[in-house]
Amino acid sequence: MLRRSVLLLFFVFSLAFWTAADPGHNHLDASFDLRRSCSTWQVGFADYLAGQESFYHLTWECAQQPTNLLQGLFISGMNNSDDLFMFLKHPMTGLKPLTDYQVQAQVQFLSKAPTGCVGLGGDPGASVYVKFGASTEEPSAIVEADGMVRMNVDIGNQSQGGAHAEVIGNIATSITDCHNTRYEAKELETPTPLHVRSDERGILWIFVGTDSGFEGRTSLIYTEVLVQIRRAKAGHAQD
Repeated sequence: MLRRSVLLLFFVFSLAFWTAADPGHNHLDASFDLRRSCSTWQVGFADYLAGQESFYHLTWECAQQPTNLLQGLFISGMNNSDDLFMFLKHPMTGLKPLTDYQVQAQVQFLSKAPTGCVGLGGDPGASVYVKFGASTEEPSAIVEADGMVRMNVDIGNQSQGGAHAEVIGNIATSITDCHNTRYEAKELETPTPLHVRSDERGILWIFVGTDSGFEGRTSLIYTEVLVQIRRAKAGHAQD
């Protein structure tokens, strides 16, 4: 399991940081504890009409004060477009320039989306897909000619992954009470490695987000992201 291998390397670390595992920078392992620090992460939203941020109730914050009972990176939005993508991203540095890598990750978050509560607007848990991605180019939300804000990397659509992101699960919890929701911890990991090439500075980007098919509000608190990067073997280079 990815968690076991990564945690063996990081049991003495408590703060978010990354380190090259050897002088050749052929592999890298990182542990980001967002309950302690999320200031190095950037947040974005896509698949909505530009200028309508308040209509979509787009919001996020680093909830790390001692008064916060639930600490981590909070992100929330109302899926009025039936396709809202909410994400956070981080650069991974110290790699070999223009080199092919395989990236695996584990993502931990708090969700209050119940199970089995399908309504007219879809399922608040099973219809909100969690995606993890890696790309050479910085993943960004850009305004296109039709006024829609969309990603500049291929994330796929809802239950389908894309060239730069794969579906790792959904946000449904074990809670079955549709009228008395509460936050519950959930853990997901990449089923297969993502293939990506570093840029000329030895940097690649990782991101995690939700692609929603639920016509309602989704709120999550990301608590930890574990990342494992390995130089790709011959025959496994990025297409």
